Amino acid sequence: MKTRISTFATLGLALVLALTMTTVACSTTQSAGGQVDDAELASKVKAKLAADPEVNPFEIDVDVNDGVVRLSGSVDTAADRTEAGRLAADTSGVVSVNNELTVGDKTAGETIDDASIVARLKTKLAADLEVAATNIDVDSEKGVVTLSGMVKTANAKAEAEKLAKGTKGVTHVHNRLKVGNDNM
Repeated sequence: MKTRISTFATLGLALVLALTMTTVACSTTQSAGGQVDDAELASKVKAKLAADPEVNPFEIDVDVNDGVVRLSGSVDTAADRTEAGRLAADTSGVVSVNNELTVGDKTAGETIDDASIVARLKTKLAADLEVAATNIDVDSEKGVVTLSGMVKTANAKAEAEKLAKGTKGVTHVHNRLKVGNDNM
């Protein structure tokens, strides 16, 4: 009798764990395969940028969503901007490239201000249960915030933008969040 109870208890525990893992896995708006593919693609682009002696990859942020690469940050010259875009576009698996790199170096104050804006906003997004910030990327360039990634609902998209606009130091918000419901 103890063996049966033990077996049933083990099966029950396994079922609870499986349900919990399924619920946690469904909290994202992008399929696991899509997340891995995009992360792998971002790594490939970053590696190409790092290998190029002309481009400083430390000032370039690479975001990928469904094979679309977005480059943001700053580079020293227009030629560096063009080269970074070319390197990204020539990466196998890239669908298209949005090259939002600016030419010219940020001052130390601008870098610190942008970093603090990103940190404050990410904290706000993480604390908001409606937004589900795990699929939101936040970038800031001279106080102009860009939100990209996916959210579950139009309300979550609007809420993320509202939080961004209410963050100290933000002068403008580009809300590029997509509303999706993939594999939830």
